[in-house]
Amino acid sequence: MRNDSVTMRQIADESVRRLGQAGTVEVTKQEEVVTPDIPGLTDSPGVVQNLRLSTTLHGEPLELVQSQVYLGLEDVDRPSQRAVIELVLTAKPEQLAAVLDDFKQFVRSVRADQAA
Repeated sequence: MRNDSVTMRQIADESVRRLGQAGTVEVTKQEEVVTPDIPGLTDSPGVVQNLRLSTTLHGEPLELVQSQVYLGLEDVDRPSQRAVIELVLTAKPEQLAAVLDDFKQFVRSVRADQAA
């Protein structure tokens, strides 16, 4: 839950800074996306960003790619509060093609619970 006025892009940038503590992070793509076709999510833009991560595991170099999606969900009773949904896929570069379509399908399936 967030009750600040930070934008989705700023939240995505926070993630880059956190990951940077573990190694080198390169943002290879960052774009705002609109979400009006996903019921319950805010009409304000979400953010999709792709990252390339260089770190080490047990002293050995490790290269990873990450796709992150940030979406906002406002509290209808308290519009100043919102949940930020963070969806993340992490893979080795050579594995990405095998899992990316499933991740995209998962992201498209995210919906707010209309029963609440």
